Amino acid sequence: MSCIVLLLCVALPRLSDGDVERLPVEQSQQAEAGTDEKLWFDNWQQELTRSMDYTARQLDSFFALEGSDAYRDARAEGRVSLGWEPRTRDLSEMDLRFRIRVKLPALEDRVDLVLSDNEDNDNQNTIKAARDPVARNRDNTTIALRYRASDNARMSYRIGTGRRGQIYAKARFQDMAPLSDTIALFYDAETYYYNRDGLGAEVGATFQYLSHDDHVFRFNNRYYYRDEHEDWLWRHELQYLQPLTSHSAAIYTLFTEGLTKPSNELSEVYTSFRYRMNPTRDWLFYEIEPFVLWLKEEDFKPSYGLALRVEVYYGKGA
Repeated sequence: MSCIVLLLCVALPRLSDGDVERLPVEQSQQAEAGTDEKLWFDNWQQELTRSMDYTARQLDSFFALEGSDAYRDARAEGRVSLGWEPRTRDLSEMDLRFRIRVKLPALEDRVDLVLSDNEDNDNQNTIKAARDPVARNRDNTTIALRYRASDNARMSYRIGTGRRGQIYAKARFQDMAPLSDTIALFYDAETYYYNRDGLGAEVGATFQYLSHDDHVFRFNNRYYYRDEHEDWLWRHELQYLQPLTSHSAAIYTLFTEGLTKPSNELSEVYTSFRYRMNPTRDWLFYEIEPFVLWLKEEDFKPSYGLALRVEVYYGKGA
């Protein structure tokens, strides 16, 4: 609930003196444009972008040197996704996901602020019920400052708060290696320390094949070391991405997860077909995802479900 309140508070319109002066003019221009060309959700998305950019400028101004106006170029971008994911034995599952990234020109764009519902490498594409029980049952909102020497730097460093309010520090290395014209290897490694959970580490590798007709095959592998339990959590995922039209695609997924202790046991299996489309706006996506989920905690009895989502992007990339 706290993450929802925070997100709504950040998204509320904030008007400077200049904004107040321009408001009647903007309203007049919008009225002349008519409702046929610009619907209410276009205005909402643009207002959200303006509000987030204003908040970014206010934040960046704290770091600006006296007399510098670099903070005026601060911008925010991100996405908000709301889904209903009913399944057998749980018809009320709702899922809110969000990610906000703020560039800070006053710090020479080497530091940015990240606010997210989850950590970078937690599987963002799976349904909520298929994610790690600790992650899906507890507040996992992450707020962090990330430092990179440049936009294409392989190393990044992060300090912030997450995992039920814990303070953490993290160092991450990521890179990719093209193996051929159609095959690439993406890999990363990171280590971090949480003030209650202790030391942790992750390693990941993704093999990707891109066909000549833009079909994508991915084999994702990830291992997490948890100092709190002195074990490893592993994840393997097969994905096939098939473009259907210029505004739609199909994604087929097979996902497994397990623990190395006590005996490298399987904890869940998840498979789905996801249809993703944006027929009306580049920044507005709809998803329909029928799925089947087998959980160890439910004695691996199949649970059938259907996820329905709406996802909105805002900012420079929208």
